[in-house]
Amino acid sequence: MSLTKGFCMYLEIFDVERGACALITTSNGKHVMIDCGHNSTTGWKPSTELIARGIWSLDQLIVSNYDEDHVSGFPDLVELINIKVLARNASVSTAVLRTLKSEDGMDRGIAYLCHYIDNVFNGGPPGLANNDYGDTSFTFFRNTPGIPPFGFDDENNLSLVTFVTCGAHRFIFPGDMEKAGWRALLQNPLFRVYLNGVTNFVASHHGRENGYLEDVMTLCPHIQAVIISDEKMGFQSQEIVDQYRNHARGFWINGGERRVLTTRRDGYMQFDVSAVTGMCLVTLSTVSA
Repeated sequence: MSLTKGFCMYLEIFDVERGACALITTSNGKHVMIDCGHNSTTGWKPSTELIARGIWSLDQLIVSNYDEDHVSGFPDLVELINIKVLARNASVSTAVLRTLKSEDGMDRGIAYLCHYIDNVFNGGPPGLANNDYGDTSFTFFRNTPGIPPFGFDDENNLSLVTFVTCGAHRFIFPGDMEKAGWRALLQNPLFRVYLNGVTNFVASHHGRENGYLEDVMTLCPHIQAVIISDEKMGFQSQEIVDQYRNHARGFWINGGERRVLTTRRDGYMQFDVSAVTGMCLVTLSTVSA
């Protein structure tokens, strides 16, 4: 996909049921994917989507959470697409990750991820300062493993929180961060500064109550929309939509105001961002019950 004149970043959020998958196209033609879940109902996979567009290389893959729904498409993706940089919470070693997964078992996507971290992406954290993403920048925050309250022993609170900034717009992708993890991150003054600039908030843990912390939301006074990636009517992701709605100013879409966008209702979403005019246009693939 090439950028329309006047726009500096395309952000696409795909409908992968309860999982997560987003693709960013920058002003200088770079492609960055955040998570690589797939849709088991439709058969949609990130690898086939990229190949259909003639994209055979990702400049960066960001893994926000070490659960299967965030990486279920990784085996096909890594076999078919050249991934130049893998960004993740690198404080979590594969030994720690395997221990975390020992209770419930390790599914195929996580197993592939561990293998490739050990054998391919083993050069340490990515050198983002050496990568040019045009008008778009990426900033990461994370907690570290350990014994609470000084560390975390669960995958969700070890999520990698990603801020994507283009001009006046900033998107936050917090993975499956839960309340305790949010509170730990709030101790970092720089994290609070980045929250203040958020204009679009991807809800943590697919909109579940345990991913919502009012203290975080009140530090984001400029939110236009909250985005929830989830499947139809399940996993308690509908219970706190009203709380999220109260924190957003809203977009004018299809003749009406929308403050909360969900993949279960709206399907595929595209955000076209201009770093020059400050404009952000939103396109939704469908509006259904």
